[in-house]
Amino acid sequence: MELMAFNDHQLQGASRFLDKKYYSVGKVLNVASRIEVWRKFLIFFSCIWLAACSAPVWVVKPIDISRAEQRVTADFVVSKLADYRFALLFVQGNTLDEIISREEILGTSHKEGVAIPLHLRVLKDGTPVFDGNIVTTRIYWGQTFDYQGQRINTAVRLIKTLELSPGKYSVEVGTLGEVQAFRSIESYVEFSYYNPKH
Repeated sequence: MELMAFNDHQLQGASRFLDKKYYSVGKVLNVASRIEVWRKFLIFFSCIWLAACSAPVWVVKPIDISRAEQRVTADFVVSKLADYRFALLFVQGNTLDEIISREEILGTSHKEGVAIPLHLRVLKDGTPVFDGNIVTTRIYWGQTFDYQGQRINTAVRLIKTLELSPGKYSVEVGTLGEVQAFRSIESYVEFSYYNPKH
């Protein structure tokens, strides 16, 4: 077997070749790491942007209006100055006879129906924005929404509309007394962003 001998010039040439090769690999790795950093930054920025442009506040929770001292609470974040609406939603019934019979209780746009005394408390970062009693009467509009996989048709009573500035909010709606007329009527409380232009 014949051994090959390399002189210093040949060894230096090979060394320079390897240095260039590993330098190129290092450059590729450096570019790849920068791309990864930018990719993570873009994902992070996209998440922030989506959160800022997310769907407006809409919270619906069941409440038994017929009983005293029933409470519904919710926490939400307001991202921009706007009007927010607090309302009661009543299931209208499944038949025409049921809908007509409930009009005497719920009211219409022309009839007050049975009054419901409520307490509304709205806090922004722990500071009261509104804290008072309200008596709701009459139906202002109809609304259909999905709740736990069911499509529900409701008649809506307005509790109050408030202009809320950006911040963290807690809201509580509570019944002040028994209203037996509503014993068999499925009811909900809604807190929602309100834009009268749409």
